[in-house]
Amino acid sequence: MIDQIYHTSHCGSTLLISLLKENIKAYSEPRWTHQVIAGKDNFFASINQYNGGIIKLPSGLCHFSSKTKGKKIFLHRKLKQHLFKILSNYRTDYIDYYYSYFSNNIHPSLKGIQFDTIEKQNIFLWANRIMWIFECENITWIESNQFLLNKQKTLDFICNYLEIDPIDNIQLSNIHVKSIGMNHNDIELSKITPNLNNSILVNSDYGIISDEMCYNNYTINQLLEWARKNLPFIPEYLF
Repeated sequence: MIDQIYHTSHCGSTLLISLLKENIKAYSEPRWTHQVIAGKDNFFASINQYNGGIIKLPSGLCHFSSKTKGKKIFLHRKLKQHLFKILSNYRTDYIDYYYSYFSNNIHPSLKGIQFDTIEKQNIFLWANRIMWIFECENITWIESNQFLLNKQKTLDFICNYLEIDPIDNIQLSNIHVKSIGMNHNDIELSKITPNLNNSILVNSDYGIISDEMCYNNYTINQLLEWARKNLPFIPEYLF
């Protein structure tokens, strides 16, 4: 049995798992997790091989959250912040990678809704994760801005929840952890020797997206209006 981190993508999950590696066996999206999305691996056969520790799974696997044992964390952005982050890069490859898999693992509440633009398809990916996580009873929700604004306090809360010693060293918060190889690894993160020559330094407020930044964006406001109308079963506080 292994504890799990689920997430809405691009929300600080790689930083979170990288910080936790100090006091617990930690894994960040091992290759097999993406093979599951490609239809080339079995989720349960692979995850059941672990004994202890915590694993960050790809954001596409939230539908498994209610079917696994262990403690679970869901790191998420509100819809407006998620759209701001995703649409600022306008990555169609992100849609290409996940859309078909999500369509085959769609939450029943989303069936029949027309997500007929790239922007609305990004809403679909976010909403599908949210709705599957709602099916999971034993999970702790943590909002991305809450974590990024109060890293030490949030880590203390998570360590208490996981019943592990507190994390005292959060220096990795000053580095873009993906730049030093902390994602898509088949081995424990603590056993990786990061190449600091390739490290990208970040400011203390990196990744934080305020409500004001979103409300000043016309496209996001229009998408939020559409989402509220077409996804009335999602609580307002998540928009």
